[in-house]
Amino acid sequence: MEPTMDRAWGGPAFDYLPVPTERRGQILHPFAIPCMQGVLALNVTRGCAHACVYCYARAYSGAPPRGQLMVYENLPARLEAELARMRRLPRAVSLCTATDPFQPFASLLAVTWQAAELLLRRDITVTFLTKGFIPDEFVSLFARFPDLVRARIGLLSLDPRYHRTFEPGAAPPDVRLENLRRLRAAGIRAGVRHDPVIPGVTDRTEDLDRLFRALGEAGITSVDVGHLYIRPGIAQLLKDELPPEVSRPLLRQFRSGPVEEVAASAHTQLLPPELRVRSFFKVTRAAREHGIVPILCRCKNPDIRSDRCQGSRDLAYPPPARRARQLALALG
Repeated sequence: MEPTMDRAWGGPAFDYLPVPTERRGQILHPFAIPCMQGVLALNVTRGCAHACVYCYARAYSGAPPRGQLMVYENLPARLEAELARMRRLPRAVSLCTATDPFQPFASLLAVTWQAAELLLRRDITVTFLTKGFIPDEFVSLFARFPDLVRARIGLLSLDPRYHRTFEPGAAPPDVRLENLRRLRAAGIRAGVRHDPVIPGVTDRTEDLDRLFRALGEAGITSVDVGHLYIRPGIAQLLKDELPPEVSRPLLRQFRSGPVEEVAASAHTQLLPPELRVRSFFKVTRAAREHGIVPILCRCKNPDIRSDRCQGSRDLAYPPPARRARQLALALG
């Protein structure tokens, strides 16, 4: 049973017209993030109608422009053939690392459903991160394989102004909270990725308290935390798509930040370490008030004390070697 989802929430997703296209070349490829070593990735589309203004994938030079969404309708057949040729099947596959598997288009959701069902039937763990609405058909599919599904919901703020400004095509926060409740009620391991934190925008005390209260009520006990980073393309997106009164102070925060290697790019500029530490302290204080443990993502913080995300721990792969040069910063 494939999804026939026809749910809308009025974002720019409906400025997009999904165009069927054929995927050429290899379907599965290695994950670029060190803590996900051994996990393969696949993408069911080129482009993403969620149109998040900070998206690293939209900033690639070869990324399709806003409004273009190409759906790989031949992906399930090619994936099945590729798996049949493998001497050893992968232990885990991450759905849509450069897009979102749950964008509100029936043709896209059909490809996602076929790919997920194909992997699960072969006892391959399926992991995903989404800011979209997960249709009931997927919840029913995942409930048949609860030990093989690792779900992460991206959620930074319950403020509708943040949602409209930074994640205009994604599902509203209340829809994502409902995703969590439905998945967990079906016995599926589902958690939260609180990323990318934007100091001064998403880490206000009252907003954090409201968010973590809702997450605590949904049964969440830990969240993975990452901060916004920029590359030239991401900085340009922020300038082009945010109001100047928002983009200018945001980008100024990066002026003294280090340039590090993050997710296979050695030209990633991070926020200054002391700014990330102060911001994480705010998140920590709010989360612990509601019985939630925040985990600062090691892959996005190679220069300060951080940890392996719960999302990667759930896949039970050995952690990558810790860099000896990491700094422990204390708040005075």
